[in-house]
Amino acid sequence: MRQSIGLSVLVCAVLVAVAVRASVSAQTPPPQQGRGGAAPTNLQVLPKDMTQQQVVTVMRTFTQGLGVMCDHCHVGTQADRAKDDKPEKATARKMIKMMMAINDDFLKDVGTAPEPGKTKVTCYTCHRGAVKPLTVPPAGGF
Repeated sequence: MRQSIGLSVLVCAVLVAVAVRASVSAQTPPPQQGRGGAAPTNLQVLPKDMTQQQVVTVMRTFTQGLGVMCDHCHVGTQADRAKDDKPEKATARKMIKMMMAINDDFLKDVGTAPEPGKTKVTCYTCHRGAVKPLTVPPAGGF
């Protein structure tokens, strides 16, 4: 009898511990990994206070504008994204600066102002989904 009471107390203690752990886990969100995770590092042209999700959104516009994937500018895994190992990343930074100058300086007073959060000129404006932008209209005209 004494042994069964001891076993019952032990089982109850384990069940309570499991219930408490499950309750704490449900209230505490798991640490974020990958795209929603740690603050971006090595931002040299983009604003340094951008969140990881904002940076990913901007990067997606690059992939669409140039018709490339992340590995066009980045090496390795998600954890390696901050590395500057590819010359394409330096080119991208120059192109971002050029696009910012066009939008902020050269087109500031031309035409109607873009909607908030939008720009007049994007990567797609010139690249049209290709790594090398066309410099003349395609043969056969429009």
